[in-house]
Amino acid sequence: MILPSPSDIAPNSGIPFDFQDSKRSPPASDYEKSYRSVRRPSAPITYEFTPLPSNSMLLAPPPNVKDSQRPYHITVSLNCFTPSSYITIVRKNSWDGELVGDFEIGTNARNPGTLCLRGNEYPISELLQPQLNVFRTTWDWKVKNFGPENPLMLYWDDYGGGGALTCYSSQDRDSAHLLAKFTPRTTLRRQGQPLEPPKLLVTPSGHLLFDDLLLSALLIERMRTAPSSS
Repeated sequence: MILPSPSDIAPNSGIPFDFQDSKRSPPASDYEKSYRSVRRPSAPITYEFTPLPSNSMLLAPPPNVKDSQRPYHITVSLNCFTPSSYITIVRKNSWDGELVGDFEIGTNARNPGTLCLRGNEYPISELLQPQLNVFRTTWDWKVKNFGPENPLMLYWDDYGGGGALTCYSSQDRDSAHLLAKFTPRTTLRRQGQPLEPPKLLVTPSGHLLFDDLLLSALLIERMRTAPSSS
């Protein structure tokens, strides 16, 4: 198992933990345990979403890229008790691999949805707080199971336009705190032209938070593209 060294985590990266300092740090939280084997690449990596049959898709890096994450397998299914409610499940490495988490959202306003992360389920409102503005929207993602002494927040927004979502480790939202950028497909299909897939660019610091970045991006995109209940 290869752990990131303290020098691998930039002072301004917004990542307030050190995996190797086990003598001075309190026992690792569920959050830290889930990221112990993550390697930090030297440059940002752009992952692509590939749609597959049976309501599923794959998030994978370009071939032969050093220190990238292994593929994430994403499936969507109906809640058999509530057919208007959909469940999105994310697993690592294979279709029956390690469960990253899942979330369920339906059309019933009385049931705003839940998200299960690292084995614990929460109302979505406890993890994700949207702030609607006239021209822009922000979403604050509260990382759970991180530990009460070191709370961690992720800050998403759509300031860049074009349907893109950008995530930072600080409310300052400058390039030093950039963690990820999600770009949905915006072009229509044309015969003879390659399809531009949705993409998730993840910075080196963002790789230390990959599970949270992916789940929050999927959840935000699901919420903002859902049909209006009005």
